Amino acid sequence: MRTVLRPLATTAALVCVAGLALTGCSLLKQADSGPFPGQTGSQVANNSVTALKGTNSLTVSGNVWDAGKKMQLNMAVSKGGDCKGTISAQDGSFELIRNAQSVFIKADEPFYRAQMKDLPKEQADAAVKQLAGHWLKSKVSDEDSKDLAALCDLNQLLKEFDKSEGAEKGKVTTEGGQEALTLTTKTTDGTETLLVATKGEPYLLKATNTGKEPSDVSFSKFNEPVQADAPTGKDVIDADKLG
Repeated sequence: MRTVLRPLATTAALVCVAGLALTGCSLLKQADSGPFPGQTGSQVANNSVTALKGTNSLTVSGNVWDAGKKMQLNMAVSKGGDCKGTISAQDGSFELIRNAQSVFIKADEPFYRAQMKDLPKEQADAAVKQLAGHWLKSKVSDEDSKDLAALCDLNQLLKEFDKSEGAEKGKVTTEGGQEALTLTTKTTDGTETLLVATKGEPYLLKATNTGKEPSDVSFSKFNEPVQADAPTGKDVIDADKLG
């Protein structure tokens, strides 16, 4: 899952392959009485991502690092492309709404200042005064909207999760009020920890990575409708009408 993982051979597998004792293998299998018996940690991890991909919608929230900068996000996203949420970083924050026709962004002054740092001060000041704190509307098909629209692509978001290898089962804990199995994998520069729901659909509930660019992301509100209603009123500025 976006990491270089090392396959690990379990003691149980070594005993069985060596053929030291058939009864020993049987006992080891019987001992696998926790969540997801008969599945390896990697199988559980991969199945949890498959379960996420089977949802019609979900909410993703948490912290990620990109190019050394921390970002916080809370986004409700649907397979149909609707989304609503917020993204915050050291360069500012913005709210985002996307529906079938339009993309709306409502950003604060620091965000626009960062985007317009190369403009003359007078020009930047005028643009920030006009845009900051208002909903800027653009068409989904507009070139400038494509990067924002990509944040609302559920399939694209979940492509970040590659197949897991070497994940080890750990303790049973609780995440978001649900019982979850802990899976851990050693990576090249840290540890990946996954929490997978043990009841109902085996959804991946949380993924944490340590290392140079750590992340801590949770998934929730599976298959709940995304309320991506378009903002209305004087607070909306149409990008097509800007001079």
